[in-house]
Amino acid sequence: MKILVLGGTRFFGKEFARQACKEGHEVTVFSRRCPVDGLPLDVKQARGDRTVEVDLVRMSLEIWDVVVDNICYTPQDAQKAIKAFSGRTGLYIFTSSGGIYYALKGSVSPYRENHAELFSQNSELRHLPEHSYNFGKFDAEKIYSDAYREKKFPVVIARFPIIIGPDDPTLRAYSYWLRITDGQPFFAPGAGFSRTYLFSKDAARALGLMINARDIIGQAFNFADAASLSLADFLKISAVIINRELKALTAGFEWLRENGFDFEASPFSSQTDCVMDVSKAVKTLNWQPSETTSWLKETINWCFFKYTGSPPQNYLKRKHELTLAEKWSAVHKLV
Repeated sequence: MKILVLGGTRFFGKEFARQACKEGHEVTVFSRRCPVDGLPLDVKQARGDRTVEVDLVRMSLEIWDVVVDNICYTPQDAQKAIKAFSGRTGLYIFTSSGGIYYALKGSVSPYRENHAELFSQNSELRHLPEHSYNFGKFDAEKIYSDAYREKKFPVVIARFPIIIGPDDPTLRAYSYWLRITDGQPFFAPGAGFSRTYLFSKDAARALGLMINARDIIGQAFNFADAASLSLADFLKISAVIINRELKALTAGFEWLRENGFDFEASPFSSQTDCVMDVSKAVKTLNWQPSETTSWLKETINWCFFKYTGSPPQNYLKRKHELTLAEKWSAVHKLV
């Protein structure tokens, strides 16, 4: 198949491009970052801006069997893609997010694909900065779904939760592992709430399942680990792999807010369960995610033995976090 990957130059998009090339597909990646190292020589690299309509039109001069869109974040992005690729691709995969379920009013975990049709949007959250990404994906999904119903645009939607793996540009998981390794206390608010994660190589494999599937156009699919993990369990498993004592503090959200805690220091914290039901993908696409401990170990090893970049941004204020941890511990001992 002839495959175009919008945003295939890093993380799971890059992994998908490698996997697809290995399977014999003709792959082209399109990004502002092109050309990049680490892709097979057979993968073509086209430089361009996903948000610029003329760049998308340039890529639509060719006809594609599959377009995989990893970098659509707004309804405007979706409209440009529909205009450019209508009649120019047999399948259009939009990689959305489990965050769209946060944009729904009344939807509760475990989240199922049909929640997006059953529940209306939560307009009270729409203008909050922390929900801009979720609503951007939510609005883009609606544009694509409408285009399928009205114009038979051949879209299928992949909803991913937090993705963890080698080459993760966010370094969110690594920030926890550094805290475990330095042996000092750190905050993990909401540690008892559960969520599902996804290994980056599994995310790439999920896209591969979709390009080989039949009769899925117009549908949405959740992809995640088979089992959910509380943040507490995520940290416990990580500490065992790293072979360090875990010193996570479970201070309440209210106390942390009152004392100026930067919640970016605990990016996986939540005040509710965030579990995605994957039974539809299991039944329809034979979805079988990797074993959690195995992929966590692989990712931890990459972070500590292969990553050579700067520390995560949220680790740079570690000194202030430690001061706050001392304050909380002192109060906690008096209670």
